Amino acid sequence: MADSKQEKRSHFVFKNKAKAEVFSIPKRKINAAPTPDRDRATHGAALITQVQQLETTLTQAAQVQRDAGMDEGFGLQIEFESFPDIELAFESLARENSGIELRNVRYCENKVLVTVFVPEGKLTFFEGLILAYLDEGKDIEKGPKNRKLLNAIAEIRAATLQSLWTDTAESMPESDDEMLWWEVWLPVKNDRQAVTSQFRDMAASLGFELAAGELIFPERTVLLVYGSVGQMKRSMMTLNSIAELRRAKETADFFDSLKPTQQPEWVAELNSRLTIPPINADVPYICVLDTGINNGHPLLQQALAETDLHAVEPGWGVDDQHGHGTGMAGCIVW
Repeated sequence: MADSKQEKRSHFVFKNKAKAEVFSIPKRKINAAPTPDRDRATHGAALITQVQQLETTLTQAAQVQRDAGMDEGFGLQIEFESFPDIELAFESLARENSGIELRNVRYCENKVLVTVFVPEGKLTFFEGLILAYLDEGKDIEKGPKNRKLLNAIAEIRAATLQSLWTDTAESMPESDDEMLWWEVWLPVKNDRQAVTSQFRDMAASLGFELAAGELIFPERTVLLVYGSVGQMKRSMMTLNSIAELRRAKETADFFDSLKPTQQPEWVAELNSRLTIPPINADVPYICVLDTGINNGHPLLQQALAETDLHAVEPGWGVDDQHGHGTGMAGCIVW
């Protein structure tokens, strides 16, 4: 019986042995742009006024939600906008113990936009932050309390449809009459299924069409909902569990379902948009270690030369005998 690990695994051939090195995390000093100080009285008064004005909007939203038959989850989505070129500490805006949830963070030009869900009765949390900022008796060593957070905030307002849009700007629908399939991203909260079921019931009662099934992520559930832009705008207070909205994309199912006679036209159209650098051009190359590649595929012919196909064992051949390497090569090219 073999006595050493090397003899037990004779098929492992180690030509060069590794050696242990002491590792330490490199020291990095990150110089974040400082948040400019604001006039405490003027800035604090503006923020507290904006928050107090939202009290009426939140009360109206909660009533709309009760009238729609909701049993819980009453509240309003609020958007915080930073000053230009100032980083906003958005994590400080959420308080899960109070039900205040961070819904999404967006970067628009040189500003940070943060959408937060605030339950009924919880606007007092933000009022407290601002009042402490205004109170000189609560100053800390570096100045007003909560200064870093509040000095970065330019405006606080009720969220709009744009506040939930996390897709590309050019894909944002413009006309209220436009009908489209929406990707609706819902938070999980304490009960994923309850959140999803309540949303489906509310959306159906508001006249939206919902696709069967859902996509599950650790912190989000994604549904497909069909309706107009105007319909979505009018329903935002009721559908207050939406964390993000995106335009639903065409999936590969369309192409998979094409008949063989229909495929060449689509292949030709796609190839017409492919730019291939000349041979020996100074560009990156990608090495795929897989089951071989069928470079006779019409979507790969221009991108992979016969001389660039190799096998560890020449007797294996370079053709794809399992149908995996060709697919991976296609993903890389396109």
